[in-house]
Amino acid sequence: MDTKAAGEPALDGGGAPVECALRGRVVAAAAAEFRARGFHLATMDAIARGAGCSKKTIYKHFASKDDLFFALQDQREDAFLRIRIDHALPPAEALGGFLRAVAALLLSDQAIAGIRMALAEYTHSPALLDAAERRGVGKARSALEDYLEALERQGGHRFGPPPEAARLLMGMAIGAFHHEQLMGFVPHFPQEVVEARIDRAIAIFLNGCRKP
Repeated sequence: MDTKAAGEPALDGGGAPVECALRGRVVAAAAAEFRARGFHLATMDAIARGAGCSKKTIYKHFASKDDLFFALQDQREDAFLRIRIDHALPPAEALGGFLRAVAALLLSDQAIAGIRMALAEYTHSPALLDAAERRGVGKARSALEDYLEALERQGGHRFGPPPEAARLLMGMAIGAFHHEQLMGFVPHFPQEVVEARIDRAIAIFLNGCRKP
């Protein structure tokens, strides 16, 4: 017979809200442990304590610490995928709303801490950084590529290859902020400073790519 740890919530048989809530607590506890100790020093025992369940219960849902990290990236992916570019708006307004939403996620304490951890563990686990990139800002950049490609087809701009154009715009609008926060030079930038840079970058980008 399975003996649950004291205070551990029972899981319902069909899998639904109770089990989902437990998974959420486990992932949140893993995120806190990874930030505090780094990926390789984090232990399943500590994560179980943080989640209020047994280690055995964690292994019913996640086969390894890697799986927990990837579950965290899935959450980030979902957040980035929810950011939309409104094609009905004028380009500057559509891009401004999109890049503000991306910046809010990318420059958050949680995102910065996650990238720092993945960078610190890169020599041991390159897949962590790759997952953080592909399932995070990479998803937003893909949406931007699609938008710029569609905008170019309207005939008013020439952006060139969409992947390069998207990187140029995101780098100009957000890249320096992200770099300085990652390096610890600046803990946070005021929202109005970030938004002003985004607006200026969009204006330069659209004007520079406008067809004569």
